[in-house]
Amino acid sequence: MFGERWKNILNQKGEQTALWHPGGALTFLEIDQLARGLQPQNCPRLGAFFLAQGDGVTVTLALLAGFLSGLPVQVVEMDRQRRVPLSVPEAPVSLIKQTVGSSGVRRCQFFTLAQIAADVDRLHQTLELHRHEAALAPLSVAHSFGLTTTVLQTLFNGLPTHWLPTPFPAGMNEALSRHQQVFLPGVPAMWKAWLIAALDLSCVSLAVTAGSPLTLSLEQQARDTFGFKLHNLYGTSECGAISYDATLAPRSSAADIGTLLPGLAIRQEQDGRLRVLSDAAGLGYDEVLPGDVLGSSEHLTWDVITEVAGRLHFQSCVGDGINVASRKLSPTEIAARIREATGIREVTISGVPSRDPERTQDVVCAIMLPQDQLTQAFKSSACAALAPWEVPRKWVSLPQPGA
Repeated sequence: MFGERWKNILNQKGEQTALWHPGGALTFLEIDQLARGLQPQNCPRLGAFFLAQGDGVTVTLALLAGFLSGLPVQVVEMDRQRRVPLSVPEAPVSLIKQTVGSSGVRRCQFFTLAQIAADVDRLHQTLELHRHEAALAPLSVAHSFGLTTTVLQTLFNGLPTHWLPTPFPAGMNEALSRHQQVFLPGVPAMWKAWLIAALDLSCVSLAVTAGSPLTLSLEQQARDTFGFKLHNLYGTSECGAISYDATLAPRSSAADIGTLLPGLAIRQEQDGRLRVLSDAAGLGYDEVLPGDVLGSSEHLTWDVITEVAGRLHFQSCVGDGINVASRKLSPTEIAARIREATGIREVTISGVPSRDPERTQDVVCAIMLPQDQLTQAFKSSACAALAPWEVPRKWVSLPQPGA
């Protein structure tokens, strides 16, 4: 299936640019040649596979190599260590996402080629991505949202991607100056930063946000400053895009996450969680938790969603994952690293609402240590192995035994 699609793209666009990056650009034929020269790695669970970890070029080439050869591709964020799957489905696996998601536990999710294509094509059709010159990719292409809206669109539908290592203004300005009509996906924290930086986004023909709730204030500021509608997209890594706000008018409720995408069905469980029936829902996890549903074209999300007059409204997330500026963090991972660094066993990590709505949540560390010992030096040492966005913003001293 993929081979024929890719052959048609090469016939139609072979000499055209497929991928811009800070060092230059690659045509569709060039990435085809480079991908075919890659050698797979070996995994005791997966057998031969390709690892998609690194910059946008590296991830794109590994994906293409896997899809062309029929070998699985495991996508891993640049700052993470690859997880060896604890188990692997019997069905042929084409893509493995390694993510925390809303569950709060880092796991592997498995997908067939048909499931990947279903999500990519649904987005391509719903967002009318054929109308745009390129997709700008200032967000991680190893993250499910960035992956599906940029480099997978390049490989399945021939939409060129302009990859950027960071969303910072200097690189954004240079990339934007090269195009006339670009599709720009981002998360609310990025959109807020671009507003503050007063970027010239006049060439943006479609602006989409996902990963965290979009406030009415940010939506209005984008309209006032950039002159366009910031469209809300909602989905999960397990089943892809679920709903989209395609309207041009401002929303009246910040909870509004648009209408259900074509070909999907939903129902609300007794606890309010949204169950999605989708041909893009993955095969399952490598480690199953109580309450998990992923497989047989169904996924039970950790989100409480209501439907009002045909539109979905996000109420809350009941999973243990912490959402910091659209990055889903594992409290158990953070706690384990702090325990290892300090030798203190009584450490609990949680998330609380942030005063900055685009940040969504702040990380809180409750630790059994007297308040006067929670010095800046101690905190720096305790967090040495954490990524900047994992570092607790608030520290709480737990009562000492017998105190």
